[in-house]
Amino acid sequence: MNSPTADAQQSRKERERRQHEEEILQAARELFARKGYHSTTLEEIAHHAQFGKGTIYNYFSSKEDLFYGILSGLLDKAVDLAETSMALHGTTREKLTAYAKAILSYSEKNADLFQMIMREVVQMNLLEQSRRMGDLRDRLHRTWEVLAITLEQDIKAGNVRGFDAVHLAAMFDNLLRMHAMQPFRELFWRGTVNVDTMAESIVNFFFEGIQQKGHRQ
Repeated sequence: MNSPTADAQQSRKERERRQHEEEILQAARELFARKGYHSTTLEEIAHHAQFGKGTIYNYFSSKEDLFYGILSGLLDKAVDLAETSMALHGTTREKLTAYAKAILSYSEKNADLFQMIMREVVQMNLLEQSRRMGDLRDRLHRTWEVLAITLEQDIKAGNVRGFDAVHLAAMFDNLLRMHAMQPFRELFWRGTVNVDTMAESIVNFFFEGIQQKGHRQ
């Protein structure tokens, strides 16, 4: 059994490791968004994070590993936002509106990063990376499962048509993420984008399609 001192030391080392990982990921995020994935080197990431290149390899095996780390972080953030929104008091519509506002606001603040990810995912043939794609898909499905809980309650109550709740959550989330992409916004939304207005429009559109005929939430 470890002594209290040994446990404390191990805990401190783990905190330091997580902090260093986050610092490296943040440096990579900033450079990928600014220069693009292919134009950024590990040396530049190490310098930007104020670490030696060798230190980077203690945490990430390659630049591609860093990219997947960023993707995983973004998907985990979506799960956190979903869990926080679904824990709120209110109707399903109100909870999904809160989630929509949170996602759109987050994507607004990280627009350059989201555009870079969409571009690089295609160029890297992400769908061919079966093992990594499976992990990312599991994280994405976790968001849908969280959103599906409140939808399932409405389905059982007869407020929403009898669709599969997870499929509904996936459709809503994908509709939301499409609107979160800057090129789509510029094409369909003129002038300054108001996150609250966009979120409410998306939720209203979604509920017009899924609510039981004659029922209004």
